Amino acid sequence: MRLHCGSVMSLVAVLFAAQLAWAQERAGTLSIRGDVLKPGRWAVDDLKRQFAKEIQTVKFTSGSDKKQRVGTGVPLLALIQAAEPKTEKVPKHYDLTFLVILEASDSYRVFFSLAELLPQCGHAQVWLLWEADGKLLSGNEAPFRLAVLTDEGHDRCIYGIASMTLVDGTKLATQLASGK
Repeated sequence: MRLHCGSVMSLVAVLFAAQLAWAQERAGTLSIRGDVLKPGRWAVDDLKRQFAKEIQTVKFTSGSDKKQRVGTGVPLLALIQAAEPKTEKVPKHYDLTFLVILEASDSYRVFFSLAELLPQCGHAQVWLLWEADGKLLSGNEAPFRLAVLTDEGHDRCIYGIASMTLVDGTKLATQLASGK
């Protein structure tokens, strides 16, 4: 069976339109995946509904000039807990081995240990923001950015966050040790 040029062009157009629709659906969302019981995608409106009681306005600095800004969002830990990391009961404090990887749409990544985010350990003040200075984030900052209030520098104040991956550090260490 031969495909005509018109048929091929129609197929390409359909595939392109489907890819564009998929990308637009995903734009403005944060995907959560990895070693969690509840992976998913979150848009700003989803976070506002789900975490209404935890929304706060925080002051943070951004950029090398350390400009003071005000942002609205939720603690990153709240989102992690909602995703429910897959933890084991043994060994003790299994949850402290988890790693949190945030990735921006430009592929920049920052890392946290779950232990540093927990109040009983590091108690890092990390906020997932969707608004800064009274406006929704836009351009390369959208849909979300981090404000890490307890860091001295701004290296982990990532913006344009597209995904968060939770990694079970115990399983990862076991895999690396066994060479798999």
